[in-house]
Formats: sequence, C-alpha cells, structure tokens
Amino acid sequence: MKKLLIALLVVSSGLMAKDYALIVSISKYRDNSVPTLSVAKDIERYRNILTKFEFRGKPKEFHNSVATKYKILKYIKETASKIKKDDRFFMFFVGHGTDANDEDYGSKLQETLPEEYWKDTGMILPYDFNPNKNAIAKSVIIGRRDLRKYFNKIDKTTQKAFIVFDACFSQNSSKGTRKHNAYSFLHLDTINNTYPYKNIVYIGASKTQAKTGKLSAVLDSCISKNTTFVSLKGCMNKKLKKSPHRAIVLSKSDSPMIFAR
Repeated sequence: MKKLLIALLVVSSGLMAKDYALIVSISKYRDNSVPTLSVAKDIERYRNILTKFEFRGKPKEFHNSVATKYKILKYIKETASKIKKDDRFFMFFVGHGTDANDEDYGSKLQETLPEEYWKDTGMILPYDFNPNKNAIAKSVIIGRRDLRKYFNKIDKTTQKAFIVFDACFSQNSSKGTRKHNAYSFLHLDTINNTYPYKNIVYIGASKTQAKTGKLSAVLDSCISKNTTFVSLKGCMNKKLKKSPHRAIVLSKSDSPMIFAR
C-alpha cells in the first residue's frame, strides 16, 4: 500500500509539472542598418525540437517587432519567478549577437559600457536594438547584466532547462564568464570551469561569426525522443567536423536531467 501511494504521488507530481518555452526570432530589425536574416526554417526547427522533447502546451513566441528587449526580459523574469522544481524551461533565440570583439559594434560597446559589462560576455540584439553610440549600451541584452540573474534563479529551481542562442558571438551570451579557455581547436566545449549553471544545458552557435540556420538544422537532425546528451554531442561533432562555425555546448553534467524521459 505504501509503495502504491508513493507511485501515485510521483505520477501526480509529473502530471502537475509545467513546461515553459520561449522562441525568439528576428529576421528584420527596427534599425535598417542591421542586416536582415532568413529565420523561417529555424523557427520551424525549434518548434520541431520542442515536439521531440514532448513539450506540453504551447510555446511563447516573439517574432520581429514583438521581440523587444522589454518583452523578452519580462517573460524570462516572470518565468523565473513562478517556475517550480518539476517544471521544464526551454529558450531558443535566433537573430544577431555581438560582443566586444565584433568589428561592427564592439568599439561602441567598449566606449559606452563599464568593462564589467563588455569584457568576456556576449550579447544578443532584440528587435529594438539601436546601434547609435548613445543608445547601444541600453538596447542590447547582455549575458552578465541582463540574463544571468534570471537564469540563476531558473537553474536553482529546476533540474530541467535547455537554452539555445543561434547567433554570432553567442559563446558567453547566457552567462558572462570572467575567464577565457582555449576553444580554437574545439567544436564543442563541455569542460568549462567558469560555467555557472548546475542544471542548464546551454548551446551557442559560435564564439565569433556564425551562419544563420546552421545550428538549428544540426540540432533538429541530432535530437530525437530518445536522444541522450552524449549522443547529441557526438552527432553535433560529426556534423560540424568540417564547419568553420564552432558550436559551444556547456553543461556541468554528462547526463543532464533535461534529457531524462
């Protein structure tokens, strides 16, 4: 009787758990100087990946003009405040990214931001990104300044979180590390002592420039309902073996709970 009660409690807990997902895609920015992107296929691929994870419910989607800095951060903040232990969190961003080494925006960022906000951290560009010198610092979403505090809360609450930033310079966009490792010969980095999250699996398209659509296609082809983290890394390594765009995969565990079925 006791074993049956425990089993029922476990099943009940699983049924009560919720899934949260945010898909952000930006093909055209408000400022016309920012190059346009082709992201329609990426959106479908990330939806398909959620299906493979047997996502419950409907993901939140912000596309183009809806994908403002305020709305993106508001959703992440609200999710971080209400997510519970058995819930799952997914986030996919496809658009432009930048950091202090970017030849287009790097010098402006270094001139207008304190060093702690541009050194060794990545940034993603929301729809309302403004590249003008006096506005650029406030309009970007910075890993260390804007995302880390919410991702920390999610990471401490649930063991199941999966974040993908399909953007240039996305190596550090989720976290803001303070130390560089030598990645030049690696496609995948999973041994990073500066990675701050215990449970979040983070995948970034590249440490520098990236080709739009490459990461989403690889992930969609490598992830199935029975994929393990080890098999995902092996598949990605195989498909990216000859690619100049070096994906970054970060996790504290070799068997993170987000892949538990």
